[in-house]
Amino acid sequence: MNAPAEQTPSGGAGPAPPTPPTLDAAARDWAERLVDRYATGRTSLVPVPPGELADRAALSAIPEQDRAELLGTWPAADPRSPLAAALRACLDALHDTGVPAADLDWPDAPASLGAHGRHFYLHVYLAALPRLLEHHCKLGVPEAVTRATVADVGAKAETYRKAHGRSGLDRQRWLVRHFRGTLFRVGRLQYDRTVLDTEACGGTPRHGPEDGERVLELHIPGDGPLTPQLCDTSLREAAAFFRTCFPDETYTYALCRSWLLDPQLDGLLPGTSNILGFQRRFTLFGAADPCDDSVLEFVFHTPPGTADLARLPRSTSLQRAVVTHLGGGGHVRLHCGVLRLP
Repeated sequence: MNAPAEQTPSGGAGPAPPTPPTLDAAARDWAERLVDRYATGRTSLVPVPPGELADRAALSAIPEQDRAELLGTWPAADPRSPLAAALRACLDALHDTGVPAADLDWPDAPASLGAHGRHFYLHVYLAALPRLLEHHCKLGVPEAVTRATVADVGAKAETYRKAHGRSGLDRQRWLVRHFRGTLFRVGRLQYDRTVLDTEACGGTPRHGPEDGERVLELHIPGDGPLTPQLCDTSLREAAAFFRTCFPDETYTYALCRSWLLDPQLDGLLPGTSNILGFQRRFTLFGAADPCDDSVLEFVFHTPPGTADLARLPRSTSLQRAVVTHLGGGGHVRLHCGVLRLP
């Protein structure tokens, strides 16, 4: 896979660059805080022809219905533009490729920025794509893994549309892992190179990794069935992938922190459920914290705090189980579990 040219805010042949929006005090403060916190001067901005920008959106699996507005709000080439400066600062922050990937305080843009704000972090990731592709190429990452990994940008844009009825992105912090090169999608599952933090998990597994030991944190994209066959294949291929692409790093265990590991689901779902089969792979440990809003957002695409249980669909066994359980006063809890990699 060829890497497009280095990141930029605008330019090249074709239509004139979009006119930058006028920033009110809140928007200017937001942009200035990003610059003050993250700008290092490591990122150079060069023009990107509109056609190449469209290619980046396609590779990132941005929904087609979202692309016109996304490309139409691409930050202007003027380096004095506050949005261009904020974009450059965010790109600077993505240069840090340490493990585990440090969280970034990237707040949502103020509502006053409208479409420019809703698409700002999509702009960041389109601009960062060339460097990520180059990094994957140097590691020897298979093209199928690269495509599946960056397609999560589009998946999160689609989730935003389902929740809000328009294009945008509000999962900017999550995608940092992909673009710092710690997270990869291998088949059905995603794997993030990290270390076990027993304090964050609220305990230590009785048989498994020690505190600070390298682990692959496993994540479950919500785009298909979680069959045993797909999971077996993913785990097997992931073990081989990380041995090949990261020969200096040893991963013996996978860690999962998810409400899908909640033992209560065993009494709510059919015994043949793929979710139950998945959770039986893991040895649970640590704390169990309520995460009702996260469950509702994942299952029904409802923004946190907005779900009306009486109006939610009940088309699947999981939807019916969640509505029945929460409607009866129950809670779904996030659990930690580990499994030994093949």
